[in-house]
Amino acid sequence: MKLRKFSLFLLANLVGLSLMAEGYQINSQSTRQLGMGHLGTALKLGGESMLFNPAGLSFMNSKIDVSLGMTAIFSKVSYTDIAGTWTTDTHNPMGTPIYGYFGFKLSDKFFAGVSITNPAGNSLSWPDNWRGSHLVQNISLKAYSVQPTISYKFSEKFSIGAGLMVDFGSFELNKGLLPVGGLNGYLASPVFPNAYKAIIRSADGITPISANLTGKAGASFGFNVGILYSPNEKWSFGISYRSKVMLDVKEGSTTLSYATPELKTLITTLATPPATSNPLYNPSIAGAVSLDGKAFDASLPVPSNLNVGVAYKATKKLLLSAELQYVGWKAYDSLIIKFTHMTSKSFKNYKNSMIYRVGGEYKACDKMTFRLGFIYDSTPVDKAYYSPDGPGANKISLTAGLTLQPVKKFAIDLGFQYLNGAKTRGALPQTAPMTAFQGDYKTTALLPSLGLRFNF
Repeated sequence: MKLRKFSLFLLANLVGLSLMAEGYQINSQSTRQLGMGHLGTALKLGGESMLFNPAGLSFMNSKIDVSLGMTAIFSKVSYTDIAGTWTTDTHNPMGTPIYGYFGFKLSDKFFAGVSITNPAGNSLSWPDNWRGSHLVQNISLKAYSVQPTISYKFSEKFSIGAGLMVDFGSFELNKGLLPVGGLNGYLASPVFPNAYKAIIRSADGITPISANLTGKAGASFGFNVGILYSPNEKWSFGISYRSKVMLDVKEGSTTLSYATPELKTLITTLATPPATSNPLYNPSIAGAVSLDGKAFDASLPVPSNLNVGVAYKATKKLLLSAELQYVGWKAYDSLIIKFTHMTSKSFKNYKNSMIYRVGGEYKACDKMTFRLGFIYDSTPVDKAYYSPDGPGANKISLTAGLTLQPVKKFAIDLGFQYLNGAKTRGALPQTAPMTAFQGDYKTTALLPSLGLRFNF
């Protein structure tokens, strides 16, 4: 392996920020609606309409409507190499997206509220010394959105609503700057000291040097608007649009770590400039070591969402709904990381994608309601730039839910989603000196959810 080419490798592949979910968008912002496929554009959901369709806020049945909840995400991605002879799994920490909706009736026609949700995020954790450690070891993204909202009801048939989204967040990434065995090219050198060769042999199977990148994104702004139309008591139609928001990381920090003290000594020696008469100097490794302590800037889009839905009250107890969600992932065409002394550009080339949702709820009695749902989520990921930092796949989800309402002003929501991604073969293009990284990926996830609702 020609180690001097690693400077080009680092520039092209330093960091990625796409995560386990299709893209990295979270669609679990209501326990009640998760149970019926996480749809709600054509429904009148009280405070929770602030996310799904702000126009629905106008149909609150009380003066104050509060909804709080959290979803636990247990996800796993399995990787098998192209030969089918080696496999590994992620060991992802539990994700815990939260939500809170606070709606208020100002008059018979004017309604207002504020919500806090996690529109994007999740975690992906591969083994530190797996074959793709030079692409990603682990990555975590957390994004929050605070949305003050207003809604106006023209009549019992028609309403509009709008909200200002204030998004902020943070991320952390670990990845190898040299792959497993990245120093083995020195073993064949007749002039390389035997003591250093012994260090390399003792480190067989581990990632010699890794980078940790952390950063916080300050407040960025977007909007959420919607229309709801109900021609009669049985039918309702809704359309809503959430704009793209750019999360801008300023002055992120970079820290390097070494697998062993002996490797740190060796790599430091290889990175020492020629002014010290070091015949072992490697400018590419010097470039990697120079990242330690450097600040960086980056931007990441939270994509736009266009939602169109229809709901039908089949009977007094049975409600059915269907929805299309068009996600503007094309905004994520590349990821640019700017350091003071270099710029890294990672091509993503995402495409816009569609999510199909159907669901229903059955009110068995005043104190108990059951829900079922189905979701088909098409992947935005370009297989020509397929990376383990964001292994995309077309996904199918089955959902179920239950609401218990012991008293009129309080309800307990339970929801569950099972997600199954299609087995997908993808390859990251060759970037000298690395060959193309390819294999088969399989994603699964379980999402139990708990919510509490109050109205006064």
